[in-house]
Amino acid sequence: IAPVVLVFAQRSKSSTTGAIGVLALFGAACLAITGLNYAVIHSWSFIDATLGFIFFYRDLQPNIGLFWYFFTEMFEHFRTMFLITFQMNATVLYLVPLSLKLRKEPLLLATVLIALMSIFRSYPSVGDVSFYLALLPLWRRCWKFMAHNFVVFCFFVVTLSMMPALWQLWIYSGSANANFYFGTTLAFSTGQIFLVTDLLFAHVKRDFCLRNGLKVYIDGKEAKIILE
Repeated sequence: IAPVVLVFAQRSKSSTTGAIGVLALFGAACLAITGLNYAVIHSWSFIDATLGFIFFYRDLQPNIGLFWYFFTEMFEHFRTMFLITFQMNATVLYLVPLSLKLRKEPLLLATVLIALMSIFRSYPSVGDVSFYLALLPLWRRCWKFMAHNFVVFCFFVVTLSMMPALWQLWIYSGSANANFYFGTTLAFSTGQIFLVTDLLFAHVKRDFCLRNGLKVYIDGKEAKIILE
């Protein structure tokens, strides 16, 4: 919703009016869908079966995400604290800073937020990863400024190749354990984080070059741009 709010805020005469209008329309649509569901099944149980199932993370079946291992290993009395922390990390933690930084690029903001939610959500799948990867060609202009393409490619190839093998060894053969499979999922998530941060840095580098030119001189000598 944040990228849509930014788009309408920029295009309307009054940014505040545009943002409030989008939020009101979104809220009305959510209420209408909720009311329609209640009218069909005459019960509020669908909320817990959909949103509640995702938020409270009741199914600990292993997947390509990070939730399942942590919540399997942790003590039960810490569950609520870590549940809130993990869900905030997957949803709202990056929303405000990224919205402020990318307020002039709402489409890039949408791409990055979709990628982060795909990485940190409760039940991620390969389809979620494929969805935001399909959006990367929109930012082809930033590719030449990306510095870790080969590293990310190696992360993806190695981890996606090892996941099925380690799953087979753990679940069916019994010759491995959860740590082996979780190691590959952790490396896979790390590779995705490298990809997202590299895209953001590439956007910053490109913006800097557009403002200051491709060559930077310090004391009459050509300097190299390094973001730290």
